[in-house]
Amino acid sequence: MRVLIVGASGTIGSLIVEDLKNDFEIIQASKRKSNIHVDITSTESIKEMYKKVGKIDAVVSATGAAHFGHVKEMTPELNDIALRSKLAGQVNLVC
Repeated sequence: MRVLIVGASGTIGSLIVEDLKNDFEIIQASKRKSNIHVDITSTESIKEMYKKVGKIDAVVSATGAAHFGHVKEMTPELNDIALRSKLAGQVNLVC
């Protein structure tokens, strides 16, 4: 079974890779630190990633940016980043 892990080089993604690598063929994708690069805020980048990886059986998403801090520090710009990355970006991975 071929499993694509998006965000594979991050803290959570690297743990997922370690946990699954003995049982599955793992394809690692991330924004900068892998052979397959993807920006999940860009549908074009996502399409290119899928062209490069070919047929897969499963997708694991361990990526996305969001502000973690006090609510009083939130700004509309920080909300937009989270919506484009955590929400829309992860939805676009499977659409």
